Amino acid sequence: LATARFLASQKPDGSAYVIGDAGLYSALYNVGFTVNDVNPDYVVVGETRNYNFEVIETAARLVQNGARFIGCCADETDRLEKELVPACGSLVKPIEVASGKKPYFLGKPNPLIMKQALSMLETKPDESVLIG
Repeated sequence: LATARFLASQKPDGSAYVIGDAGLYSALYNVGFTVNDVNPDYVVVGETRNYNFEVIETAARLVQNGARFIGCCADETDRLEKELVPACGSLVKPIEVASGKKPYFLGKPNPLIMKQALSMLETKPDESVLIG
């Protein structure tokens, strides 16, 4: 949701090549974005289990050709029960290496995400706490 809102504020009715699950697609559609793999404004990477070489190759090519590279979260691992699993920060690495460009992360600890959350919750920093 925060990624979609930020991108819509930067490029209303923009387009993105998305690597992520249904929630990310839905959030982008809800702010007026289209999803495509032909000259998108952004390559957006979230967490997903649908990740393969073809997706990496397409994303790297699009970033090399000028699409802005966005990561939803910088966390490299997450917990799934007792095991560590790759998170968004790990999924962006092959694209970063192949494209030569670093992603801009919108998730924690990016201050923009914190400001957006405070605004949505209609609260002040001194009345809030971040966990996670």
